[in-house]
Amino acid sequence: MKISGNEYNCPNPQYLHTGQTSRKQNALTDEKSKAESGGFPETAAIYEKSGTYDFGTYSVNQARSASLPESALNSKMKTYLNALGFYDGEMSGSYTEEFKKALKCFQQAYWGSERCDVKNGIPDMLRSHIEDVGTAYYTNLSNSRLNDALRKLGFDNTNIGEGRQNFARIQTFLQKGMGCTKFQVAGIMGNIKQECSFNPKTENSTGAFGILQWRDNRRIFLEDFASKGGYSYKNMGVQLAYFRYEVSATWKTDCTGGYAQNSNYVDSWRKLKSDYQYDFYGVSDFFFEKIEECTDDSDKIRRNYSSIIYQAIC
Repeated sequence: MKISGNEYNCPNPQYLHTGQTSRKQNALTDEKSKAESGGFPETAAIYEKSGTYDFGTYSVNQARSASLPESALNSKMKTYLNALGFYDGEMSGSYTEEFKKALKCFQQAYWGSERCDVKNGIPDMLRSHIEDVGTAYYTNLSNSRLNDALRKLGFDNTNIGEGRQNFARIQTFLQKGMGCTKFQVAGIMGNIKQECSFNPKTENSTGAFGILQWRDNRRIFLEDFASKGGYSYKNMGVQLAYFRYEVSATWKTDCTGGYAQNSNYVDSWRKLKSDYQYDFYGVSDFFFEKIEECTDDSDKIRRNYSSIIYQAIC
């Protein structure tokens, strides 16, 4: 709560984060943030769960200069990675091997490569990026229109909570990781809704698996990608990282010894990104045909889902 000037009283001292709100519009949503529309100062202190670090009354400068202990920082990063679908281990401040794997997988999903060595800790560049993506996720998760959209998509009270989390995870990845417009996000997610209702553990009677229902060799490639990283292929974060791997660059060889079996997906993804920036119906149809490679007659259903999703996130 603001007291005067740049002084704030913290009624919940376990929540602390500093944030910049100087940009006039949110880079993720192209809309003014709540802080900006509510009349807060350009630079503000934002509450966020961060372990047990404590401030009773603090200034912006104090919050900026505060440094979390390593254990609290690890717990904070684990919380973000858990929310984003990359980590489901214990949440203490210890720096475990499973935590390191999650940090590596996050980089593969959101950067396409492991830019930061996490052998001995979390570099500032990676920490900052996780916080940025995590903030975008919580922004998407708090969308007031989301529950209504999910009900229109067929979710009920028994599965809407999980559906909301997975929806926000995929939306955040497409926007922040893959640089998609809202039209592209809607068209792609309309397809993912039809394939798996946003559930990464969905498997159909033909053996197709995951958020894109990878089947045959594509499922083999997914499982190989996960195995090489020490991941579970059933994990949402791993599937997001693999999706990027599949469409971003042509492979020289794959785990079966084949050559460039993903080249058509790479070409199709580039075309989708360049030619279908403002048409979610066009994105839905193109993704259905060229990346999902479906031959059924569900194109109209996918279009309808894409329309519902666009109205929820626009």
